[in-house]
Amino acid sequence: MKKLSLFIAACALLAAGCSGTRQSALNPAYETEVVEADGLAPIVDGNLDGAKKTALAEAMKSALGLVVGIYVSQDALVSQSVLIDENITSQSEGYIEKYAVLKEVREGEFYKTRIRAHVRKEDLTAKLRTLETEPRKLGNPVIGFDITEVADSKATGTVYAETELKAAFTEAGFLTGEKDKADIVIKGEATASFNTREGLGGLVSYRAGISLSAVKTGSADSLGAQQDAAGGLDLNDTAAARAALINAAKKAAGPLREKMLKSLREKTVVRLNLANVKSMNDLSAFIKILRNMPAVRDSWVRSYTGGTATLDVGMRKGGAPDLSQLLSKNQKMPVRIGRTSSYDLDAEIQ
Repeated sequence: MKKLSLFIAACALLAAGCSGTRQSALNPAYETEVVEADGLAPIVDGNLDGAKKTALAEAMKSALGLVVGIYVSQDALVSQSVLIDENITSQSEGYIEKYAVLKEVREGEFYKTRIRAHVRKEDLTAKLRTLETEPRKLGNPVIGFDITEVADSKATGTVYAETELKAAFTEAGFLTGEKDKADIVIKGEATASFNTREGLGGLVSYRAGISLSAVKTGSADSLGAQQDAAGGLDLNDTAAARAALINAAKKAAGPLREKMLKSLREKTVVRLNLANVKSMNDLSAFIKILRNMPAVRDSWVRSYTGGTATLDVGMRKGGAPDLSQLLSKNQKMPVRIGRTSSYDLDAEIQ
């Protein structure tokens, strides 16, 4: 199976390759993206026909890659490259309504084909939605880290455990960022201590313990905690301590991640700051509207003063951006949407 290196490279040529959106020729109610793309294949044992077929298939995959690049962020392309490759680009003909070969040429031991393809946008975006990572379905929260590292009872100022945790959460589809701007912060301490160098053939052994907790920013809501320990071997004390810290973080990352996902599934709560609430009757009516939304599990008032109410909205799926879309479509009591993060939303009754 090919990785997505050529696919992502094709996405980098997006500006040059896309030629616009048009109505589908087969169904005018749908749209297609029209793109031009190249495919390259080696000529093996003089098999020119085989190289032509392969070059055409690669051109179609590249065309599809250009359109995927419109609807998927570069971060998502990288983190889901294999998944997208297996589920979409390997079935490129199923998403291309029609194509025309613009140019075919032999270049040494390679065959190159350029095509203009009409890619069915609706089919492609529908498939992309099924490939969304679970964190994205749960509101796509940004994860920050605040990990103190200690070796032999001294603060090190290093970020070995934090870097390992960040990599593990990114690989699982989470967005990571600065702790001061994150929706969820993973806090904790990683401590490494000398173990032994006896009988290790010149190597040094360290043991590290790590204690972590995940907390929603701006609240005391805990999404999970995890403690683990692991050892590390290397040529000197510093390197062995580093290895132990990394191994402990790697061991703790998976269980903590699963606890966080489980907690987010069970109790995703959006903090809604609602302005211009003229009376308790209006507030009660608004809560009824919220509770009638299929995506909302429940809603309750945290505070109400000076015409502004703070509500907690329990979501069955998604976060503040999803609630924002639902409120925008609400006609019974229209609101104007303000600042939106993953789990916080400002709105004003019109």
